[in-house]
Amino acid sequence: MPRPPDSGATPGTEVDESRAKIDILLLQTFHLVARTGSFSAAARELNLSYQTAANHVRRLEQMYGARLLDTEKGLRQVTLTPQGKALHQTLGEELDTILSRIRILLRDARSVLRVGVPQALFHHFFPEIVQRFRETSPDIELAFFERDTLLEQMMLDGALDAAVGERVFNNPAVTSRQIGAYRLALIHPRSWSERALTEADVAQLRERPFITYEPNQTTRTLAMGFLTRAMQAAPRVTTTASGSTSVTQLVARGLGYAIVPEWAVGPRDPLIARVVLQGIEPLRVQFAQAAFLEHNPHVRQLFALCREVMTEAFSTAPQDEG
Repeated sequence: MPRPPDSGATPGTEVDESRAKIDILLLQTFHLVARTGSFSAAARELNLSYQTAANHVRRLEQMYGARLLDTEKGLRQVTLTPQGKALHQTLGEELDTILSRIRILLRDARSVLRVGVPQALFHHFFPEIVQRFRETSPDIELAFFERDTLLEQMMLDGALDAAVGERVFNNPAVTSRQIGAYRLALIHPRSWSERALTEADVAQLRERPFITYEPNQTTRTLAMGFLTRAMQAAPRVTTTASGSTSVTQLVARGLGYAIVPEWAVGPRDPLIARVVLQGIEPLRVQFAQAAFLEHNPHVRQLFALCREVMTEAFSTAPQDEG
């Protein structure tokens, strides 16, 4: 690949030093021009003049040692050269992630901690977690986003600083630590049986109405597989709901049985009987955070509180961290 002319420096030294000193704004400008195909569109998004945006790309080309864009005379539409395509693909989502993290760092001096949590976990555990967090960090605002899905994409988009859920994030921009693991439990109205049912009695519920979660939720998928094996037939689904709170309220009304997280119903509930299931693998709860916040004291405090509060309701002990 060609390189800029030397000025008496050792061959290769000037290129290496200039690349090391590239202003991230040059990369951002090129990235936007490549994405939109237009200097004008990139300039508007960055609040720059057309000429400034063009100069940014020209400077980047000088540092890179090759043309990155081709422009036709009289037209403002641009196309990528092979070298430009290679650089654009290399930058890809990584540059978007870096830029979003920088915006987070510069905004509010970390006075806001944005956390994604599935609604059921939030309802059951986070009032206590928030109360304890407030006692030691009263000046930090906790902004919660209650989502059962989309948390991974929100983390990668820079919309969240941390997230709690069953999903493991396989991305270098996000790090995950295990909070603990819980089992699922079969629940039914106490009025259905004078004695406590066991896991061996599941087949007796074959003709009973089954209340479960909306399709594609992890708990529903695991429950349907377990019941189909135990009953040698698919359960008779009569009602679906979005979260554990809604499901347990329907069971409390005597409208059917369900499989929910063990922490959704206590063993001494007056209306609902519970059987903790050993035939389904425990679900592991993860705490994910933006990688650059791994040592942030408020993020670390939130993780510690989540582990302390949530594992009290889990029958499966958390694994020690390495």
